[in-house]
Amino acid sequence: MNYLAHLYLSNREKEVMVGNFIGDDVKGRRFESYSEGIRRGIVMHRKIDEFMDEQEITAESRARLYPTYHHYAGVVNDMFYDHFLAADWHRYSKEPLWKFSVFCYATLLSHWFKLPDSVHDYLPYVVVHRRLTAYASVQGIKESLDIMSRNSSLPNMSHKAIDVLMDNYELYRKEFDTFFDEIIKKSKAEGW
Repeated sequence: MNYLAHLYLSNREKEVMVGNFIGDDVKGRRFESYSEGIRRGIVMHRKIDEFMDEQEITAESRARLYPTYHHYAGVVNDMFYDHFLAADWHRYSKEPLWKFSVFCYATLLSHWFKLPDSVHDYLPYVVVHRRLTAYASVQGIKESLDIMSRNSSLPNMSHKAIDVLMDNYELYRKEFDTFFDEIIKKSKAEGW
């Protein structure tokens, strides 16, 4: 799952949110240099990703993207799942998405000096262009994929990704709903 889901699953615990947001940018045992709350968030991020990788339903979601994206299929699928979380936000929170997003941005920016340099490269863009709320639209997902392809090794194939999404929209929604209900239960049961 992408940023929005990781932040949501952090239960508004600020340091956990920071750790969960930077989880992909902190490799190996480097997480040990962070505060206890941020470490918990990094570990939570890893557990979420591990759980997602183990699920048959998420493998089915990724498989539709594999012909175009190969080993990046999971990255694109993560963004699709964030789209459904944002689009159906009212199912998961009474707080409006824009308000939750502002809380997330303020939390992350208030921890600026604790963030890895790699996060400094993209966080301002995420905030200024309100990427968390942009996920709610298919156009917002396309824009995010375009941005990633310009700034990383992600192939520039956003038009094909959107075609796959639109051709299988309700199937992706159903897969997301099933998976997200499971991860919410698991994270609560295990106290992530």
